[in-house]
Amino acid sequence: MWNMLHKKEETPPRRRGPSGIAIFFFALILGAVLAFYATGYLILLPSEEPAITSSMLKEELKYVKDLVTVEYRYTNADKAEFPGYKNIPFLQKSFIVSYDGIIKYGVDISTVGIHVNELAQTVTVTVPQSKLISHEIPEEGFKTLDEHNGLFNAISIDDVTEFRLAQKKAMEQKAQSMDIPRQAQEQCGAAIEAILRATPGMDSYELNIKYE
Repeated sequence: MWNMLHKKEETPPRRRGPSGIAIFFFALILGAVLAFYATGYLILLPSEEPAITSSMLKEELKYVKDLVTVEYRYTNADKAEFPGYKNIPFLQKSFIVSYDGIIKYGVDISTVGIHVNELAQTVTVTVPQSKLISHEIPEEGFKTLDEHNGLFNAISIDDVTEFRLAQKKAMEQKAQSMDIPRQAQEQCGAAIEAILRATPGMDSYELNIKYE
């Protein structure tokens, strides 16, 4: 009876938590899942491209085929003489003409070289020699100051055309002697430099201009 009254109360069984092995496997699985999603996220991210590329810079210039940089305007006067048959005096013909002309020199942008060194953060532009873009002698600036027709040997359109072609060659040679093509090349390089420096991202690059 006493024993029944004083029977030791039994302690309810304790709930056992997860074992260390179970926790280890759970952490391993969770880590694998996180690694999988992290890898997939990195794959989906766009790959980082260099800020500046040569093709991108050429794209900036491609719409300017001929970059005209120098206009040489001049006024000249000269005499054309045609001796006639066996230099007989009264068969000779001649005329004196004054005229205005415009010579344009520039660089073909498609021939400009652009090299980007991403490691050194430099852009090197090679500007080729300039070329003759155009040479015009407008009709309104072509004035006859004096003319003399020979007997049976009048001044013809062919004579005037021949004179104009000869004068064009002479003035182009004069422009060469004045180093105008070189000036055009350098001014073209300055224009290209201004265009490229305005390109987004170029502020972190060193820009070098070279001339052929």
